[in-house]
Amino acid sequence: MDKIVEPSEIIDKGDFSQERSHTPPNPWIRFLARFFDYSLFFTAIRLLILSFQPHFSFRAIDSFVPVEFLAWVPLEALLLSTWGTTPGKWLLHIQMRFGRTGKPDFKLAFRRSILVWIRGLGLAIPFINLFCFLVAYNRLKLTQTTSWDRDLNIHVSYAPIHRWRIGLAASVAVLGLLFYYLPF
Repeated sequence: MDKIVEPSEIIDKGDFSQERSHTPPNPWIRFLARFFDYSLFFTAIRLLILSFQPHFSFRAIDSFVPVEFLAWVPLEALLLSTWGTTPGKWLLHIQMRFGRTGKPDFKLAFRRSILVWIRGLGLAIPFINLFCFLVAYNRLKLTQTTSWDRDLNIHVSYAPIHRWRIGLAASVAVLGLLFYYLPF
């Protein structure tokens, strides 16, 4: 089956000759890295809420759009602009190069995080997010990149990962999200 290639995907604006590996992109690893990050962030939110105001929850104010996912956007941008990665991407050996500079400035990282929240997560609105996940999954499998990384000239490379890292990331993601969302 022939791949569909958009004209913007033919133009290479950066020199990525120093790639770490030729490991193909894995949408499930990217998904796991993102939800590992969310689970850490949501766990921190839950602990803060329990410490200062035990009866407060974002769920009280996010009847349609879950705001905790939006709250992650500036923190992710800060991590990307200072460290060049997030804990989940670091754990699962996902490296991002922003043009020729490597690390992005905060503005570019913020734009990427907003685009991921909108295009990749569908604003975290139930059912819309499922559609967005499927579109992003198929695009990554077909074109080897996501629309937000292509639009911002971001190159993502992958290195082989040990199974224990995948197990750790999956365990933390599941337990962290359960801790945040289950009432107790």
